[in-house]
Amino acid sequence: MTVAPPRATRHAPVGRHRSGRTPRHPGTAASTRDLRLEIQAVRAIAIAVVVVYHLFPRVLPGGYVGVDVFFVISGFLITAHIAKPLSTGRFSFRVFYARRAWRLLPASMATLFVTVILTAVFVPRTLWKDFTEQIIASALYVENWALAGNSVDYSALASDSSIVQHFWSLSTEEQFYAVWPLVLWFCAFLRYRRRRRNGVSLAPAIAIALGAVFVLSLASSIWETAHSPASYFLTTTRAWEFAAGGLLWLGLQRVRIPAALAATMSWAGLALIVTTSLRFDASTPFPSWTALIPVIGVALIIAGGMPAPRWGPAFLYRLRGVQWLGDVSYSLYLWHWPLLIVMPFVIGLTTGEATLLWAKGLVLVLALVLAHFSRRLIEQPVIAFSAERMRAPRPRHRGILVLAVAGMLVVALPAAGMYGSVVREQSASATTGVTTAADGTLTSPDCYGAAAMQPGADCPQVAASDISPSPVQAAADDFADQSGSGCQIAGDDTTVKGCEVGDPDGTVRLAIVGDSHAANVVPSLQIIAKAKHWSLTTYLHSGCPMTRALVTESCNTWKADTLERLQQERYDVVFVAAMSRTPWPHGIIRQADQLTPAIRDAAAAAYAKTWVRLQQAGSAVVALRDNPDPGIGGVSDVPSCVEQHGDGAACDVSEADALLDDPVAEAARTTPGVTLIDPTAMFCADGSCPAVIGGVVVYRQVQHVTQTYARSMAPFLEPEVTAAVDAALAR
Repeated sequence: MTVAPPRATRHAPVGRHRSGRTPRHPGTAASTRDLRLEIQAVRAIAIAVVVVYHLFPRVLPGGYVGVDVFFVISGFLITAHIAKPLSTGRFSFRVFYARRAWRLLPASMATLFVTVILTAVFVPRTLWKDFTEQIIASALYVENWALAGNSVDYSALASDSSIVQHFWSLSTEEQFYAVWPLVLWFCAFLRYRRRRRNGVSLAPAIAIALGAVFVLSLASSIWETAHSPASYFLTTTRAWEFAAGGLLWLGLQRVRIPAALAATMSWAGLALIVTTSLRFDASTPFPSWTALIPVIGVALIIAGGMPAPRWGPAFLYRLRGVQWLGDVSYSLYLWHWPLLIVMPFVIGLTTGEATLLWAKGLVLVLALVLAHFSRRLIEQPVIAFSAERMRAPRPRHRGILVLAVAGMLVVALPAAGMYGSVVREQSASATTGVTTAADGTLTSPDCYGAAAMQPGADCPQVAASDISPSPVQAAADDFADQSGSGCQIAGDDTTVKGCEVGDPDGTVRLAIVGDSHAANVVPSLQIIAKAKHWSLTTYLHSGCPMTRALVTESCNTWKADTLERLQQERYDVVFVAAMSRTPWPHGIIRQADQLTPAIRDAAAAAYAKTWVRLQQAGSAVVALRDNPDPGIGGVSDVPSCVEQHGDGAACDVSEADALLDDPVAEAARTTPGVTLIDPTAMFCADGSCPAVIGGVVVYRQVQHVTQTYARSMAPFLEPEVTAAVDAALAR
């Protein structure tokens, strides 16, 4: 179906292409062959900085700007492909979408299919759920939204990179391709409807649309970047970059740039891209207004074209290597990231361990080879085939739709099968181990979980098949997601959520308050409370410890409201715990040496100020020292490491490295009337903190403790907990 506004064929085009050529078929724009040298050069620059950034981030810490370069190029070319046939009334949605599908889908689906195989063969099953979930999202071109959702999840901030994380930019482009023709066609429709006479140009209407998208999206980008980590992936915060490319194309139809100025602009554009690649880093607010710098850079290069002066950069653009790299840029982008993510597993590195330099070099070589053959054997034949179909007297577009759906199914179905197998295993119940006698005494089997850390215990290693929970189960063995489902709020939620997890009829009333590390000890306290017939209420908020220090706006609101609730309830004992890596007001600690005594003391003072208010309300305060942090100690994903190496020393960490100087413990030591319970002996012995203790996986995600191991600690925490509660009741 060809869609045209009324009397469209009688109106003048938006502007003539430099070559003066006209479309060969409805739905196509004039040839851009005379632009290809500089655009291919810009593509080469973009893919080079992206790949170097991914492989060697310290060399080009701002290499992520290469993606923004690609977005501007897409906006420039696609606007031309749509606007020119629209101006003559010969634009076809079916032809446009068919061409995009033929151009992009075969190579991307081939990459995703191979990625599924690589995941099945080399990646630990603990990562299958996340990887296959995002492979499916990538096959459906919604990976950017999937990553945006994860980026605002507290527990996801420390997750390993997805094997298809780079598909977020391709998803953003596809969403742009889906919407942009509709926007420009609607502009053309309104323009022709209001001014039905010869000589009407679409340029004003398109300029207004492009300008509106540019301004609104840039404003959204600036605001969202300041308020949400998801801003990096959102289509709404990136649309202005595509619009910038469209505005550039529109402007170049009206402006002729002198040769000397064009050469100067080209060099300036190159300088801006190189400078941002070298100077930007992870701390740079991005995209925000800062993305304007590389966007202006690529705009200057494209506007400069192939400048005639010898001192211009045209000689660089013509280099065969530069042009080849531009040709394979799409395929290279597709292949390099999955190879980089899977390589550590192929060479037997522990999850989270830095990839060796030679392995990164091998990744680069393999990616370049695969890009060459992907371009030669997939992209070029498909482009040639689709061109023949588009030139046919009666082109059929249904075939590409069928092939597109088939390709997505070929990727999605095996990925869904792998996803389902992991979900089924995670849903299986792990052994609890701890039993409660009639008199309330808690017992645990010898050498099970924390029992293996008791004095005199001599426990052997267990076979990988006997580890409980299995590494796949361990990744999901979380109180907040299972027995405490709905009790731990997250994100911007400020609801004061109190969950009764002990004996609801208990006359001794206990509460525990804090972040996800307070949730770590809830399974232990829950077992103790039920055995003692105590009431136990949880107040949990991910990433939000009960401190006087400022954290985030939503956390501060939750803390104030929760503190007020605790004061009103006047619990007999309030247990407090928090992640030692977040010594607010100083933010997150990335390395152990960053937690200086001064920072620890400031954070401890902020905790103490809140605890004093609880004491004044009549509650005793019992603080629990935080558990070791394997991520700080060098093992960022314990379940995956155990899946790879079993119950052995490969996944253990040094106590000196992993056990931080907890501000909560310091506050307990320096605040009168506060009792400190230190469970470190259940996590570490002889200077080492094992990943598997008594056949139980200790950590489920970075430093979060599995529910199973926390339960195994109950019999050995019970004496100290009981003593603290008895002391509070005796006051």
